[in-house]
Amino acid sequence: MEKNEQPEIFNLGSISLSRPLQAPIFVKESENSKNKFSILDIMVVISAFVVVGCLIYLFFNPNKEGSENRNSKREADISMILSSVYSYSKEHGEIPKEIPVSEECMQVGNEICKTGPYDCSGLVNLNLIVQGSEGGGRIVSLPSDPENRSVNGTGYYIVQDGHGNVTVCAPYAERSVTLSFTKYMF
Repeated sequence: MEKNEQPEIFNLGSISLSRPLQAPIFVKESENSKNKFSILDIMVVISAFVVVGCLIYLFFNPNKEGSENRNSKREADISMILSSVYSYSKEHGEIPKEIPVSEECMQVGNEICKTGPYDCSGLVNLNLIVQGSEGGGRIVSLPSDPENRSVNGTGYYIVQDGHGNVTVCAPYAERSVTLSFTKYMF
């Protein structure tokens, strides 16, 4: 306080306050310090949202259920084909000559041909295991893969190893699942 300045006196009944005569001091906060977030804070929040989103997606993934259902159908189909070939082999005492001998199931020429008026050249014709055929088959028609990629083929492959084992496989199984059944015929 300067020498000539007199303090201002306030009377509040029995209490008196004195204050020097000067301008009030206001502290102005900088605009950057009010809501200052670092890049690290923002990255942590975004990462948390991404993790939660991924977990929700994995939990409610509709494609997973659909692919599992299609794989279940494939399992049933190749099991039915193998059982019909087994029945035919037991009844006739031999494995059908149409089934190629090979060590690998999915090869060109090992795909099973569809039932009916399809061109079976280059495919395995198993119409002898279908009802109404001369073999007196056990199934009404040969099943096809749910996501069949072939015009004349079923999407399922069949081979024999030459020692009495027959293998039927579904190479188009989804979600990295290997579907292949082998049965010893005799």
